Amino acid sequence: MDNQKISCVIHTYNSSIYLRECLLSVAWCDEIVVVDMYSTDDTVAIAHELGAHVYMHENLGIADPARAFGVSKCSYDWILALDSDEIIPPRLASKLRQASSRDDLDVLSISRLNYFFGRELKASGWAYSDDVIPRFFRRGSLVYGAEVHNFIKVDPKAKLDRIVDHATSIVHFNYDDVSHFIRKLNTYTDNEVFSTKYRYKDNPAGKICYHILREIAGRFLLKRGYRDGWIGLYLALAMAFYRATAVAKSNLPVIDAVRESYTKVAKMTLEK
Repeated sequence: MDNQKISCVIHTYNSSIYLRECLLSVAWCDEIVVVDMYSTDDTVAIAHELGAHVYMHENLGIADPARAFGVSKCSYDWILALDSDEIIPPRLASKLRQASSRDDLDVLSISRLNYFFGRELKASGWAYSDDVIPRFFRRGSLVYGAEVHNFIKVDPKAKLDRIVDHATSIVHFNYDDVSHFIRKLNTYTDNEVFSTKYRYKDNPAGKICYHILREIAGRFLLKRGYRDGWIGLYLALAMAFYRATAVAKSNLPVIDAVRESYTKVAKMTLEK
């Protein structure tokens, strides 16, 4: 029945390192839609080779506008949304096939196994039991927006369920190395500026201190980041820097205003 068929939507940008394995892991889907943000490597060629329907979308620095566009191109009512650095294990694929026949389900949240720098994280807020996100849904029950880290809107009337299990989690290769982490940190904090989450009219310094303490105490201690060894410590410090950077970018003047200020200071200096 068509109402049990599944479309998989994957957004890509220079994703060739993991894309082949990603696509092979969802070959059981009835349709694969790839939305590419004008990759400069062989991402599109790999997608075509493995039978995906490929569409192009402007690269806006964040993935979810492209993902929303991809959802609009899907043919079937059930949609699996996947990142190009993720893999669906066979046991999870079987569960998703079963879920597509359920009348009491609209949105299914699924746990993820997160790999940082080649290692699965056991804690630090990225353990599989901590990272459970809606990825399988009936068309219309979930929409994607454009706000960083606050982009999934689930219909309040939707019927929900969860899969939280190590053996049936999505496998997610988050970051290859520290340079990859820092590049994404810079991109994500650039886009945080477009939300109001980190804009503080009063006392940004106090908010920076709050976010730093919250990340270090919360991520390393309360979320037991120490179980991940020195990587857990690094990630707690790195996420503290992420929050501080997001506050700074959101509250400092935009570059045109900064350049105008520099011009005035230079002029005054030369006139002395």
